[in-house]
Amino acid sequence: MWRKVLKLSSSPRSLLRSVLALDDAPHSIALGVAIGIFVGLTPTVGIQTAIILGIVFLTRRFFYFNTSAAMAATYVSNPFTMLPLYYFWYQLGTWFVPGSMTVAELRAALQFDGLSGWWSSMCALGIEVGGPMFIGALLTAPIGVLIAYPVSYFLVKWARRTGQPATGDAGSTDRIDTSHRQSSKSDSAVLRSPITQRVQNL
Repeated sequence: MWRKVLKLSSSPRSLLRSVLALDDAPHSIALGVAIGIFVGLTPTVGIQTAIILGIVFLTRRFFYFNTSAAMAATYVSNPFTMLPLYYFWYQLGTWFVPGSMTVAELRAALQFDGLSGWWSSMCALGIEVGGPMFIGALLTAPIGVLIAYPVSYFLVKWARRTGQPATGDAGSTDRIDTSHRQSSKSDSAVLRSPITQRVQNL
């Protein structure tokens, strides 16, 4: 499992492409990204997929969001970003709750092997620094949501707009003979690319 997480986490461009290529309304994709960012900006690495599925279950009667976009967005916190994010949240939280853990101690606490090691590490963190860390995370997660929704909405709209065929000048087209029009259509079919191909160029 961790090899898959490392592979996805090390390729943010692939994650972006997968989100922009989703076949859904821009609002639904952007809302999914925003929810995924909120969950990703909490110290819940390892159970974020379960949290997303829980949110889907609880909100399905009220509103819809793209689950795949939410899942992809949770990778904002991953084995590469976990230590700096956790330490930042902890330091931010210590403005409100006292704490004295150093970055070296936090790094040691985040080193685990397998599911049982992860559970033991998370329990230890929750006891030692859970209060300040969660306070810091809850202060930053809403900011991430406010940024993620408009940015992802704009990117989805941009990818689809730039992937649409350009319309030519009707007056000029009328003056072109039939053979030339057929040739132009063939050339345009080659030059024009679908949204997924446009996304691949990112």
